[in-house]
Amino acid sequence: APNRRLVLTSKARSAVTGLQIAVVLPSIAPQSFSPDLQLWLSAVERIARDRNARVRVVNYSHWDDPVITESIRAFDGTFLVTSSDPIPSWTEALLKDADSLVSLSEDLTHFDIPSIVLFPPRFIGSMLKRMEKLGHRQIDCINVQRHNLITEARIREWDNWSSGDGVGGNLIDKPCKSNENIFEAGFKVARKWIRSLNDETTGVICVTLPAAMGVIRAANEAGISVGDELSVCTIDCEGIGKYMNPPIASFERPDPIKFMDTCVDWFIAGGDVDSWEGPMLLEPNKLQIFDGGSIGQVAHCVSGSEYLLPA
Repeated sequence: APNRRLVLTSKARSAVTGLQIAVVLPSIAPQSFSPDLQLWLSAVERIARDRNARVRVVNYSHWDDPVITESIRAFDGTFLVTSSDPIPSWTEALLKDADSLVSLSEDLTHFDIPSIVLFPPRFIGSMLKRMEKLGHRQIDCINVQRHNLITEARIREWDNWSSGDGVGGNLIDKPCKSNENIFEAGFKVARKWIRSLNDETTGVICVTLPAAMGVIRAANEAGISVGDELSVCTIDCEGIGKYMNPPIASFERPDPIKFMDTCVDWFIAGGDVDSWEGPMLLEPNKLQIFDGGSIGQVAHCVSGSEYLLPA
């Protein structure tokens, strides 16, 4: 190529059979991990096996990483998982002009990009109403994830609920740094929150799994019974929350394969944005709630000051 990088010639490309799909994922801190990314990758690999397609995993460090541009240009189709960082204007222009590109988790349809969203924020109200039926009137919201459209929309849904008559709660919004372990950050924030827990708060909704895991561990250390004295829920248990003790209440994760099938058909047809048929936002019509053992009826309120936490 003019920039002295090696690229496949047209002859070499013709020798490669089958659909070529890229899964472009954000890099995460070395000491952390993301079950959510693994679930998306597993789903793409499943559909690739059924379609006799090849999958290449590409990690990017930031939005102006050249691997994003190269992946969009080099592959027959690209599934993109967005990072927690806001998308800069120069990357917006690239994404708007891209064909054969599908967003996973985040709604980028305003860029004319088909998007698969398994947990539409509007369903969060049903989780809060479920807890309200159990007697909870003061439900706090904890976020340790860096802000993007997903986290902001989830917090906004909680805020809409907490503004209603007879209910309320406090927002604890402490996004962790890019080089910080998200699970450690969740525990630190939860520990501090438990110490200041007031007599009215009986439940908490966590924007993501790491915060929920942190709350459960901090509550256990404080001698607070999760599911009895304190109810804890999140939106997506990322495939592991239901195997914890107690199992974390969340929405059941929908199977994304039917949505991905639509996208792969589009890749095969050329991936031209103008040829996309139907709504560009692919999402479930409803979500099932998994109660687990982390939520229950209000028994009695607890106060963090009554418990001694290790220093």
